[in-house]
Amino acid sequence: MYDSETIHNLMKQRVRFSSEHEAIFDYDTGKGYTYGDMETRSDKLAHFLVNVLGLQKGDRIGFCAVNHVAMFDAWFTTFKTGIIITTYNCLLKETELLTLIDNEAPKVIFYTREVAAGAEAMKMLGFEQEFICLDDDVETTDKYKYSDIMSLTDYTVPAPPELDYEDIQMLIHTGGTTGIPKAAKLSFRSLFYNQLVEVLYLQVTENDTAIQMLPLFHTAGWNVVCLPVLSAGGRLILTRSFAPDNLLEIIRTERPTIGISVETIFKAIANHPGFAEADLSCYRFLLVGAAPTGKELLERYWNKGVKMVNSYGMTEIGPNNMSHPIGMMSIDDVRKKWNSCGKPAPFNELRLLDDDGNEVAQGEKGELVFRGKLLFSGYWNNPEATEKMFDNGWVHTGDVGYLDKDGFCYISGRKKNMFISGGENIFTQEICDVISTLDGIDDVFIVGVPDEKWGEVGRALVVLSKGSKVTADDIKMTVKKNLSTIKMPKYVTFLDAIPKNAVGKYDLVTIKERFGNIPDAD
Repeated sequence: MYDSETIHNLMKQRVRFSSEHEAIFDYDTGKGYTYGDMETRSDKLAHFLVNVLGLQKGDRIGFCAVNHVAMFDAWFTTFKTGIIITTYNCLLKETELLTLIDNEAPKVIFYTREVAAGAEAMKMLGFEQEFICLDDDVETTDKYKYSDIMSLTDYTVPAPPELDYEDIQMLIHTGGTTGIPKAAKLSFRSLFYNQLVEVLYLQVTENDTAIQMLPLFHTAGWNVVCLPVLSAGGRLILTRSFAPDNLLEIIRTERPTIGISVETIFKAIANHPGFAEADLSCYRFLLVGAAPTGKELLERYWNKGVKMVNSYGMTEIGPNNMSHPIGMMSIDDVRKKWNSCGKPAPFNELRLLDDDGNEVAQGEKGELVFRGKLLFSGYWNNPEATEKMFDNGWVHTGDVGYLDKDGFCYISGRKKNMFISGGENIFTQEICDVISTLDGIDDVFIVGVPDEKWGEVGRALVVLSKGSKVTADDIKMTVKKNLSTIKMPKYVTFLDAIPKNAVGKYDLVTIKERFGNIPDAD
């Protein structure tokens, strides 16, 4: 009973302390919502879902939408109803999206104008969910309008059900690089401890402001900065546009203090003509998620006084599994640890294991495996995949890395992404890190290709910065100088862009299909 009351009151206590403080600012509409407003809005949504539609604890509601304040109405509502939120990547192929919705069976699908045609198509296909558009300027056949729910004056907040920390609060789809995404079950416990990591160790407070630069169909969008900011009483800025000119204008006018995004967005901002004159002194730190970014891009932000660092996590294990002691680090400290993802964060245990399951010594490479309070609770309706993921309470990440003498972690590559050359396992991320130290390298990825003598050798896929004169020989010699000769890529292929998925991770299937062979002329 005590735990249930605690969960019910987790955000009510924040409202009690911060009722008049602005929680969310919708930049596109110019409308702000205080913590008191969010309490009222979530009361109305809870009334509608439970008293009007008859939903109960454990039922799902889905969002096929761009980032919208309604998603946060729903998040506040989870503490009052036990109804589970699931969010969908509307960029998925239609068959993938419909498969996910069919599996999770949300009772309601909220959507925005950007996917109105898709919502109508789902109705035509016989999907029986209650469809509700979040935008008033769309003509629909929906029975309800979201604005009508928010306009209610006569409503009754339902009595909250008994809740446990292991009850599921969200389904977040994996941001993997192969196959259809799986729905990871994230409990109240997992989400609470993830927020606690950022609040305590990145020192997130009510004085922080963050632009929501990532979509809310991905765990990093929700859990790295967004929910910690709201838990701490800070301010979140929403926008539908991630265009660099729009983001630079928001930075100029709203002065955010912390943030996370992916390399693609940070690169677009840095390449915008307005970046040179942009004042980024408002930022305490910026995190790069999804995939490690190269030194050249980091340097452009460091030169503006911003502590930008690589981060690490995955849907199933956090994602707040590593944390830089950013408050105690200078820009020079950040430079020295530029390719580290930080130190293992509290509330989880980290082990680095060799192929026989034995822990490796400090400085040696091993697979990262985690257990602790941050872990997910398995995959929705997929016991087979869940069983494969857990090993006596530990989750194997498939990532290989090592710890330096100061306790900082470095990712060397994916076990599945490695290749074997002359009998030696070659992990590609450390090669990419070396190549990215060259001036003029915009992006780099290493893929193994067949070789008659060595079995496999490396093929470097490289995107050059505008005006760069870096050659294939420059790249090979830089690797040879810094790593063993066997790690030097035999082939170098220059590209305009390396294939990535919607959350900024490298699209391994496409890369293997297009580049996992001996090139014709390299």
